[in-house]
Amino acid sequence: MHNSPSLIRRGLVGLAAIGLAFAALGTAQATASTTAAAIDTYGAWDGAYTVQAFGCPDSTTYGETITVPSGKKKITKVTFPWINLVGSGSFKTRGYVYAWNGTGATGSAIAATKAKTISYVDGVFHNVTFKFKKAKVKAGSQYVVFASIDQDYESCTDGYTVGWGMISDGDPYPGGGFVYQNNSGNEANWTGQPWNSFGTTDVAMKVYLK
Repeated sequence: MHNSPSLIRRGLVGLAAIGLAFAALGTAQATASTTAAAIDTYGAWDGAYTVQAFGCPDSTTYGETITVPSGKKKITKVTFPWINLVGSGSFKTRGYVYAWNGTGATGSAIAATKAKTISYVDGVFHNVTFKFKKAKVKAGSQYVVFASIDQDYESCTDGYTVGWGMISDGDPYPGGGFVYQNNSGNEANWTGQPWNSFGTTDVAMKVYLK
């Protein structure tokens, strides 16, 4: 039986680590507007709360649905904060963009990245970025941006998992929400099965569009 994701508040080590990169929000927001994320929930994240466990053998696909803002035509990259949950191991994961039909991904991939190897052994958050070259989208339409190990499932160290930064309260991004699948390597489920969710909960994320 598949294990469903759970919500956990990490220790202050994770909070301190993310603070070095993002929690000084004034510094993060001072970045030039040309590089600012169009969709950004980091400011609503406490730097410690997570949804877990992403990896094998069960929850292999995590992501967030989004609504493309007015004037935007392309998703260029997305960043999520991840933290190691076990001592050691690794998996390969890829980032994807698909159209969203309200219950699941639909059609063919709009964009997909090459495999990225994740092998953290510490207990701090790491910002994981997936860059997309040709992710053309339409303003006002919904999409799902996600990471999955399904296409590289055989390379995953059994039991190696990470947690994703998650907003613990409220709905900071009403244009979408956290979604997941427990696929154990079956990527056909992305478009063949409805996705699961926690209602209006959002992951910590930065989605860059132009």
